Amino acid sequence: MRTQLALCFAALAVAACGPSYTGQDVKTPEELIAEQEAIAAEQEKNRDDEDYDEDYESDEEKKKKFDTAQAKIELKRAARSAATCGGVITEELPAEKAVVTVTFAPEGNVSEKTISAEFQDNAAGKCILNAMGNVIVPPFVGSPVTVSWDVPLEQKKSEDADEKK
Repeated sequence: MRTQLALCFAALAVAACGPSYTGQDVKTPEELIAEQEAIAAEQEKNRDDEDYDEDYESDEEKKKKFDTAQAKIELKRAARSAATCGGVITEELPAEKAVVTVTFAPEGNVSEKTISAEFQDNAAGKCILNAMGNVIVPPFVGSPVTVSWDVPLEQKKSEDADEKK
């Protein structure tokens, strides 16, 4: 009976101590780094498996880029205004269209503007440059952006043509 009692107490002592918990040791820095590298490798593998699109741009990244669509809208608007310069100027226009080149600074304003050679030293050219130089686009990140734009011009009608009507 003593043997049975001793066995019973031994069994109770083992059961009372509970299960053994392993793996609760403090990890060394090397072990932590190895664990983090394993997690990163698993995440990289999962990202590759999900057809991750590296070309994806967040809204914030898009806001930082030069807005080509908005620039076109603003340049069209300015070109319509500049097209009437020929109707206001009394001199003979040297061409039916002018080519204007504007450079947008990252702040969104025009930092440089030039016009085709035939319009450089006349009143129509100054009028056109004034209209096109007032274009403002949303601010962007990066270096200045240069855009060339054709401005079709309306020739001023002569007074003789108006009198014949």
